[in-house]
Amino acid sequence: MRWSVPGLIRTLAIWGAVLSVLAAPAAVTKVRAGINSGNFTAEEWKRLDAGQLVLRPATRTQGRLRLMGGSSWQVIDAAPQVVWRALLDTPRYHRMMPQVLEARVVRAQQNERTVFLRQGAAGLLEAKYYLRVNVHEQRRDITFTVDENMPHDVLRAAWGFYTVRPYGKGKTLLAYGVMADIGGGMVAGLMRHNVHDWMLRTPWMVKRFLEGSGRRLYR
Repeated sequence: MRWSVPGLIRTLAIWGAVLSVLAAPAAVTKVRAGINSGNFTAEEWKRLDAGQLVLRPATRTQGRLRLMGGSSWQVIDAAPQVVWRALLDTPRYHRMMPQVLEARVVRAQQNERTVFLRQGAAGLLEAKYYLRVNVHEQRRDITFTVDENMPHDVLRAAWGFYTVRPYGKGKTLLAYGVMADIGGGMVAGLMRHNVHDWMLRTPWMVKRFLEGSGRRLYR
């Protein structure tokens, strides 16, 4: 996949540095679970501490791809192992991810999965596609790309990651990043702004689920 590998490596390199554990946390003015305070603005720290979603939208052109997405962060009032188990609970993605109508694992082998997703507005505008998902259990990271060998409707490209890190006692910082090209045409053009608005809200939806109806599912 010519487009996905370099883009994914760059994305993970950037945000891997953001979320890396510091060898000497006392050397910085403010640390949350090994996260260097210099990577967030004062306003972003306030939002995180207040339980609000921090968003950094992004767009770029890569060859023939018109990519949009970015990164987002959310503090969740649940332990990291709870958030991690939830992220692996594919059939419940419709309760944790925007506009997901159906999700299921169609293949699993060691730390690799193929996941089918149906996303959009039921009966109006739906996208069906398959993701190749890599699960890194020990460091609690997940990376994904669209499986180009499987049907993927109008979605021309997509890749991204989830990272689960402790944030104080009993809490988690969930980081999420995604870049995607939802294709061309009039419908895609009309939907582009709305899609970009909700695609980064996944961490907030995970928070709402785990602090609400899903609170007792993964303990």
